[in-house]
Amino acid sequence: MQEHRATRLHWDFRLEVDGVMPSWAVTRGPTLVAGEKRLAMMTEDHPLDYRTFEGVIPEGNYGAGEVIVWDEGFYALAEGDDPRAQITKGKLKIVLAGTKLKGLFTLVRMKPREGERGDPWLFFKDHDEYEDPNWKVEDHPESVKTGKTLAELQRARKDAPIWKSNRAASPDGTAVKRAARARVKADPLPRDVKPMLATLVDAPFDDDRWLFELKWDGYRAVAVVEKDAVTLTSRKGNDLLHQFPEMKELVRAFRSIPVVVDGELCVLDERGRPSFQALQSRLKPELRGMKRRTPSPVTFVVFDLIYADGRDLRERPLEERKRLLESIVVEERGVLYSKHFAGKGNDLYALAVRNELEGIVGKVRTSPYRSGVRSREWVKIKAKRRQELVIGGWTEPRGSRKGFGSLLVGYYEKDALVYAGHVGTGFDEKLLRDLMAKLKPLERKSSPFSDTPKTNTPAHWVKPDLVAEVEFAEWTREGILRQPVFLGLRIDKDPKNVVREREEHADPNA
Repeated sequence: MQEHRATRLHWDFRLEVDGVMPSWAVTRGPTLVAGEKRLAMMTEDHPLDYRTFEGVIPEGNYGAGEVIVWDEGFYALAEGDDPRAQITKGKLKIVLAGTKLKGLFTLVRMKPREGERGDPWLFFKDHDEYEDPNWKVEDHPESVKTGKTLAELQRARKDAPIWKSNRAASPDGTAVKRAARARVKADPLPRDVKPMLATLVDAPFDDDRWLFELKWDGYRAVAVVEKDAVTLTSRKGNDLLHQFPEMKELVRAFRSIPVVVDGELCVLDERGRPSFQALQSRLKPELRGMKRRTPSPVTFVVFDLIYADGRDLRERPLEERKRLLESIVVEERGVLYSKHFAGKGNDLYALAVRNELEGIVGKVRTSPYRSGVRSREWVKIKAKRRQELVIGGWTEPRGSRKGFGSLLVGYYEKDALVYAGHVGTGFDEKLLRDLMAKLKPLERKSSPFSDTPKTNTPAHWVKPDLVAEVEFAEWTREGILRQPVFLGLRIDKDPKNVVREREEHADPNA
């Protein structure tokens, strides 16, 4: 949206459609007061490169005057999937994710009064969490591009950029028609996105350049949601939809599709906390394929937007991606938006500790989405000490215990599987049986570890295909886990990618 002082002051509202920008001149400016209607006269389509112009249109050119970029961002259709068809019909419901304008808006064509020229529409804010009864356009005069106001631009107009677009030189609108023919094509839909990963650091911190959110305890997944199909992929690259078939409903969970989103599959308890143990129940053979109405419904907690409205968003700043994601999520459809808190890492970490949550994640506000990269722009701070480990064998049980005595676990250093200890707690009888059913087919004669560990009871070795998550007290100097407790299997992790996580110093400036 550009604030434009021409013959009279108005705000030009523009939406990119098929490589050009249908435009409306909003005479009194936009508003966040729900239901307060603004006259918006539809004008000619503008070329796409005009959207970033801020400067002066000289006398003798159409629209002569000063222009600033008053707001910018992304939009999504709240209804339907063809904006040009909706404009033709005369009604457009959209979700805006701008710096100033956010949430649901409506544009609707009016019947011109007798003798009235032009194409009049009404533009208004719908009721949602972004409405503000006290909002006034004059309280927000600055450009989102330069921070200048229209008055400041006018005072410095001799140094301002110039836009020459003389209508008389192009009476048939050939410049716009050329732009329409050139069309900005939709970016390809990315179907094989590796998730961006966070670096483990040793302490929380406060910094206004960072956003903080809870660390959700579940299975990381990237979802590609199209009009008639959903793909749900783990970090390992495996299809998760057969494990969680209710996630097919994601086609109804977003106001705009196709989209590609990053998130965590979780089972939430009665207090809304993720339960990794409850999620494990979904992996048991007798419970696979269960519906959402069963005792362990799965929620997809989404925290990043990779693709929307025909645009690959990975190079856009995190804060912008999250703002657009929040605007298109329909939370009652088995999806939950992961809210963030600006700058306050210590407070959120304290909340995570009080509520016995896994920890928090910090992300630089301006960070792009670095697919497949473990970056210092994203960090995780754990409230509980946890480690993913590869299962390399088991020991025979003692006494009356059935199944096995303990799991023998390790992690990779380069191509070597390094022994990290044995895990003998965290199992009930049913879990012992279930795990034995998975381990038996993997049994082999030789140890997969680089150094074969000594055990108190006879050991059985397995092909290192399974990944366990354990909670523990600390690492010994010898690199062995103290007091490890089995939490569950990680079907979303590739064993070859399991390494020992070592905390780095928390440095917001790194």
